[in-house]
Amino acid sequence: MLRLFLILALAFPAGAPQDGLPTTVKEIRQLYANVQEAIANMNEEEHYRSQVVTTIQRTLPATGIRKETVTTFFSEYGEELEEEEGFNPDYRPYFITRKFSNEAGWKGYEEYLYDDESGRPIFVFIQIDYNDGKGKQEMRYYYGPMGLISENIKGERVMDDLAAQDQANLLWGSVKAQLNQFRDLAK
Repeated sequence: MLRLFLILALAFPAGAPQDGLPTTVKEIRQLYANVQEAIANMNEEEHYRSQVVTTIQRTLPATGIRKETVTTFFSEYGEELEEEEGFNPDYRPYFITRKFSNEAGWKGYEEYLYDDESGRPIFVFIQIDYNDGKGKQEMRYYYGPMGLISENIKGERVMDDLAAQDQANLLWGSVKAQLNQFRDLAK
């Protein structure tokens, strides 16, 4: 956990402007690469302490059964204070993936990279294949302190940058609440 925190701290240098958020696509790509490397190098204990996988299956009108898997990597803030009575660390998601499919043949994969202190989305990747012969639609959105920095669209635009940012914010909030609820149940 400490190693992951150090990697994230190095990814956001002290002199970075406004909230420590990256301001260029190059900086966001480097942060993404650092996070992917940290995740790949986690040992079993680190995965156990900083990853949650949730699988959902439900039936939706017109498209049938939808299967969705949400994988969350999170940081613990305040773990050094756990010795104090009544203190609970705050769990903050920094990388979330969603993979889904349904009986109609739709498949999708999404990635969300967040600033783990503020919870603001930094990068959103959405890939959807509607099984309509047009292939995969891909959207990449890069966000900085002032909002959208850049976007890269392959195929048709399925979601604009504001909707992607809203979805990222809703997902972060619901996953953070779920993580902290798990913490509270474990007392």
